Amino acid sequence: MERFSKRQSPRIGSMVEVEEEREIALVTTWKLSNLMLHDSVSLLGLEDQLECIDSKLREIVHLGHLNWSKSLKEIAYDIEEVVDVLVIKASQKIGAGILMRCVLAFTDLIEKYKLCRKLEHIKVDLFELRKLYFSRFAWWRLSKKDLDVGETVISPVIRRVTSIISDGDVTPAVKKQARWLRDEFISLHGFLKAIEVNGLTEGGEAWMEEVYDALRLAEDAIGLFLYEREKLRRTWTGPLKNLALALRKFLSERKLGKEMHKIKAKIQDISVRKLSAIQRRPMRVPIDIVRPMRVPIDIVRPTPYNSFNVDEQPDIPIFDDDIDDIMEMLLRDDPNCLTISIVGMRGIGKTSLAKLIFENHAIINHFPYRVWVPSASMDSLLEQIAREEYEMMAVKYKKRTSTSMDRNDFLYRSRQILNASLKSKKYLIVIDDECRESLWNELGVAVGDLSNGTRILFTARKVGLTPQLSDRNFTYRLQLRSDDESWALFTHSLNKDIPLELLKLRREILRRCGGLPLMIKELAGLLSNKAATTEEWSRVLEQLNQNEGPWYEILYGINRHLPLYLRRCLFYFVLFPEDFEVPARRLIGLWVAEGLGRQKGDQEPPECVSEKCLIELVNQNMIQVTKKKMNGKISRCRLPDALRVHWLPKAREANFLQDNMGINLSMNNTSLIRRLADHLDHKDASFDHIHGNRISSSVYSSYRNVVSFLSFDTQEGSRAGEDVENFLERCISSGSFYFLWVLDLENVYKPKLPKAVGQLTRLRYLGLRSTYMETLPVFIDKLLNLQSLDLKRTCINTVPNSIWKMQNLRQLFLDESFCIMFVPQQEDSSLVDLQTLWGALVDETSPVRNGLGRLSKLTKLGLKCKSSVSSQNEAMSSQLVAVANWVTKMKHLQYLRLKSFDESGLPWDLYLESLLDHKDLCSLYLVGRLKNQHLVSEFPSNLIELTLSASEIAKDPMQTLDKLPNLRILKLLSRSFTGKKMLSRSDGFAKLEILKFWELEALEEWNVEEGALCSLKDLEIRSCRNLKMLPDGLKLIRTLRELKLTRQPELSARIRDNQGEDWNKISHARHIYIED
Repeated sequence: MERFSKRQSPRIGSMVEVEEEREIALVTTWKLSNLMLHDSVSLLGLEDQLECIDSKLREIVHLGHLNWSKSLKEIAYDIEEVVDVLVIKASQKIGAGILMRCVLAFTDLIEKYKLCRKLEHIKVDLFELRKLYFSRFAWWRLSKKDLDVGETVISPVIRRVTSIISDGDVTPAVKKQARWLRDEFISLHGFLKAIEVNGLTEGGEAWMEEVYDALRLAEDAIGLFLYEREKLRRTWTGPLKNLALALRKFLSERKLGKEMHKIKAKIQDISVRKLSAIQRRPMRVPIDIVRPMRVPIDIVRPTPYNSFNVDEQPDIPIFDDDIDDIMEMLLRDDPNCLTISIVGMRGIGKTSLAKLIFENHAIINHFPYRVWVPSASMDSLLEQIAREEYEMMAVKYKKRTSTSMDRNDFLYRSRQILNASLKSKKYLIVIDDECRESLWNELGVAVGDLSNGTRILFTARKVGLTPQLSDRNFTYRLQLRSDDESWALFTHSLNKDIPLELLKLRREILRRCGGLPLMIKELAGLLSNKAATTEEWSRVLEQLNQNEGPWYEILYGINRHLPLYLRRCLFYFVLFPEDFEVPARRLIGLWVAEGLGRQKGDQEPPECVSEKCLIELVNQNMIQVTKKKMNGKISRCRLPDALRVHWLPKAREANFLQDNMGINLSMNNTSLIRRLADHLDHKDASFDHIHGNRISSSVYSSYRNVVSFLSFDTQEGSRAGEDVENFLERCISSGSFYFLWVLDLENVYKPKLPKAVGQLTRLRYLGLRSTYMETLPVFIDKLLNLQSLDLKRTCINTVPNSIWKMQNLRQLFLDESFCIMFVPQQEDSSLVDLQTLWGALVDETSPVRNGLGRLSKLTKLGLKCKSSVSSQNEAMSSQLVAVANWVTKMKHLQYLRLKSFDESGLPWDLYLESLLDHKDLCSLYLVGRLKNQHLVSEFPSNLIELTLSASEIAKDPMQTLDKLPNLRILKLLSRSFTGKKMLSRSDGFAKLEILKFWELEALEEWNVEEGALCSLKDLEIRSCRNLKMLPDGLKLIRTLRELKLTRQPELSARIRDNQGEDWNKISHARHIYIED
């Protein structure tokens, strides 16, 4: 079998390569034709030869696949060289004087002689190719499915290579190498499409990692070349400029040529083995999927819904958000018949959620008729809705001959009965079973013309088993439960008190269950019958993942159907410790740093694309969201334990992550270590290298190909920082880490970065969050390729002026509590691609007008404006005006946090003009006295989240803010409103879900009209001591889910013990919390 594979693969591979070379030749014919049509380009009398070559090349291209001794690609490159020479000669004559034209005319004679000979050789080669024509054949049919992984990792490299080809100053030899790389990468791009259709073999993941290696090498080498070329053009001046440029150009091109030669060798090796990475699937025979409908011989009555024990469902808030979201769609004011499909893996709670909705009081009141259908068939549906008519028709049908005409007539009559029954009654129909496409089609015909508000709710394990999305068909993706929800379900299902000594197992229980309700309830059932001891519970937990159980479908989906770009995203979770909750912010930063998240044409920032990738993994139940932000976005997440057990070996087989279990890292070890994660585990082979002292220096050369190093050493004291310093020093001095893109030391206490880190010029991500470093090393000015620099929760107080040179920097996180200062901008430098600037300090001397004010592409801005001394108040006011003008110019802002304090740390003046033109602004946080009191009426309509503090607004802001159509979160904090009365008007705040009043000391009365705050879910009132009673209108807000009163003694007394004057106003709320 092995010999057969080796004998067959090259032949198949050669046919694919022939098609690729034909595409390259087609591009060359276009370039040649364009050259001959260009009047401004002198062809030096070579017109006849060029036309002949153009004709023969087109003929060969259209003949088909050839077998040749010299590749068509090489001939195409030779022709492109001729085209380049002629174009360059033409550009040199533009604006040339008489003397220069004479010199060029003489060189034209020499060049014509050289080109003439070259063209003759090309004609001979083309003639030889033409004789070797034979008929073409196809290997496989490629799907037209768009493949994101190609756009993510290959297309950016192709664009960089193309920029070298189009550079007129680059020599023909280097251009030829660049063309070869370009075309090979284009070929790989196409091959990845075939992999997406057919799938990867067992060794395919490792082959893919080699592809990524080659792409990283190319991106690094070409990026460095282009950067140095541009730097030379900007910095060199004076009479020696041309001489210096020529020398540096020669050296840089020589270096690039060597690098491209290495990359070429690597690509050739990869291409030879590419067919071993793709699965060869047999041709599928079309199957007639149309089956005759089941004829009801004996009518089987489905179990009615009332036989299900709804009381068994936990009365806990694990489905609160899901219930609200689905009910919003069910109760929508739309007369058309709408379908909602609840989609999720087995055991995630689809049926439980559907039951809770089915029995909800609002649903009961809204739908006069409700039907629970446990079997997805037209028979079951008709039995529930029109039993008598259906039974009569079934009996009649049994007496007739079962011909095709009879079956069609039966289906037609069934639809008529269903339509007639539903037309006059508003139903909620729940179909708790997997549906076939035939049932959707039948239902679609039967309910398509309904206009009485009927709704159909499906449950399904995957999207392919649901009605196709449309303006009437919706899909709701049920996600794994958060840690808080999981623990609430576990304690409820356990049905007994947990001893204090067992609470230490909480984290382990949550990790093992992975947020899956079925696993949580099964584990609770197992533990409820065991002795409540640490030993007994730990033993049960160890055995929990012996059976993949409900995770089987997810594992199958990952292995067979998950797209390549999402598989790669999933790999990154194994870099983190098994019980680690991964911050979404950190994960997305890593993805972007390693080139994920990019798409064709850069239509969206890579951070946005990466966030969508994470959401997709969450929706497919592959990732558990352990904690969410108030606005619903993902805060922290993890790979469920059952999936991690399966996926970690896959990552090691693919050489994505080093195998730390006992491997021998040495110079003789041929396996590549691409990513290194220090989990502070003594069993890891790298532990001694990082934390040991007496290690041979030869060991560290094993890390020469590492692209990412993450440390999770959270030990207290200085040991962790010293170990990092020693390890980095040893690796870099041994020639390792030079390809490092990611250095993430988040939570490592005061790491000491050696001077050698300045040599890591390819570094893109430097994570120093929560390290409490006190100074930023001076060599930071060498790391000019940084894309993300995270200094939040550090003790650094000054950003070096070299920060302005980092042209690729996209994310800059600072710590506002340590007042990190910006130094003035250097001339001819700016952070042109900066997207996020968070935590910066602005004082009287900060470079706002001639520095920060030039950053116009920001989407996230967080500033703390603070005066240093009272004598500088006038200068500080001028700075605040400059900040306001800067904000006005930033039209792409999405998140804005702006704080203003005086020299003593008390809120001070805040200058802002109208924000109506900031269409993308969705989150706004303002601390300070608004000098423009009309600003509250000049917020953009797309605003979703608003926080005001110390604004000192005298006029009731609720009657202005209630006009914002998309506002969902409103927090009015200390001294934001100084008046005594507030009114929430009817129909105001249509979408507001979260409302918080904190320390509004002057507030005495709050009234809520009928119809106001119709979507409110969470209400918190804290330290509003003069507010004596809750508004009567709260009892009309049936959506209220949670009420929290903090340090409100009078209000608390009015509802305590489920009685009092205000209890009837909020008794319908699901959860009420009182804190003193």
